[in-house]
Amino acid sequence: MKSLQQRLHIGLTASLVILMGVMWWLTSASIAHISQQIMLSRLAHDGEALLAALVMKEGQLQLKPQSRGTIYNQVFSGHYYLVLSGNQTLRSRSLWDEQLVGRTVAPGQSDFWQAVGPNDQPLLFHATGYRRYQKEITIIVAEDLSHLHQSLAQFNRYFALGIVIILLILLAVQHQVIHRSFRSLLQVRDELKQLEKGDVTSLSEQVPSEVQPLVSEVNHLLQLLSQRLQRSRNAMGNLAHSLKHPLNILMQLTRDEALKQHPVLTSELNENIKQIHQLMERELKRARLSGAAMPGQRFVPSEELPTLIDVLQRVYRDKSLDIESCIDGAMECQADRNDMLELLGNLLDNSCKWADRRVSCTLQKKQGVQHIVVEDDGPGCDDEQLQRLTQRGVRIDESVSGHGLGLAIVKEIVELYDGTITFARSEKLGGLEVRVVLPHCH
Repeated sequence: MKSLQQRLHIGLTASLVILMGVMWWLTSASIAHISQQIMLSRLAHDGEALLAALVMKEGQLQLKPQSRGTIYNQVFSGHYYLVLSGNQTLRSRSLWDEQLVGRTVAPGQSDFWQAVGPNDQPLLFHATGYRRYQKEITIIVAEDLSHLHQSLAQFNRYFALGIVIILLILLAVQHQVIHRSFRSLLQVRDELKQLEKGDVTSLSEQVPSEVQPLVSEVNHLLQLLSQRLQRSRNAMGNLAHSLKHPLNILMQLTRDEALKQHPVLTSELNENIKQIHQLMERELKRARLSGAAMPGQRFVPSEELPTLIDVLQRVYRDKSLDIESCIDGAMECQADRNDMLELLGNLLDNSCKWADRRVSCTLQKKQGVQHIVVEDDGPGCDDEQLQRLTQRGVRIDESVSGHGLGLAIVKEIVELYDGTITFARSEKLGGLEVRVVLPHCH
């Protein structure tokens, strides 16, 4: 679908072209009509002058010699007349031997038409009927239209050129007006990009009144999403804390002297309490997941990863692990910080748990897509376990012993970000290699 700006440009340009075309046609037609009316008025005046010069001699109509203008005596001058009365016809000398086809007009009536005259001249005829000397007389005066046609053609050319120049000026002004009008929308677009990158937390509401309701609704929606996410996390946290006290009481009851006499019951209670603890832990971690970065949130691996590695080296101090990290330049992710810390923390913790001496963590950006690779030199997984880990819909915490809850949380985070996770044997270190691809954390 074309943009509003393009549609406005096309619509207004088409309107201007049609308007200018209609204006050119109306102006040309009006000028031609006015010119013709002026010429007809002049021909009518010449006809009246000829009528005044008519005299009757010996029963025949004649024109006074002094009444014939020079223009009617010059051969093929483009000005001609005919006087028709019964069988008598008076012709101007300018016709020479050419003939004009005339029309008789009733007294008191007038008519005009166009026809071809001597030397193929386009002529405009004007005929008027009179009654004089008890005779019906028709005086026809004609004038060459060639000069008028040339003048009109020249006017049309100049006027068309002027119309084109005016049209170009109007199009330039239109472009500037539309561009300035849409500048505020470009500002909204730029702010949306900044919002996507996490540079701002809301859109500026200093926009035109037509767009302001939309911007306000977007800001309101962002605020609601943030509040609901926080309420969800708080609710899950409160629920977990509320359950901890009853669970602690149950744990204490399992140590009661009375239950020692029922070892099977005690074992079953301990197992169920342990499962409840695991479920609480898993749901708490899931509640902390955002799934997409809220506005203004960014994760900078170069700032967060060293601290995370330092914590893990302290936790696994007895193993003296060598944890390597390789980060692609000043890489940044548009993702929730807690989600990324949870993801990297679980991946590294799983590798540290199974590694002998070395763990490697690589973060790269390729064509705007984030790649995270965590490897270790531990025993890894056999082919059957790797195949089960890679299958969609398989719960990791229930499929592979020892790689459970941590990798399950990792898989949920990856799915929330529309990413992919693959498991393989590390060619570099020989243990398990976990590769995570996050296409939208650019």
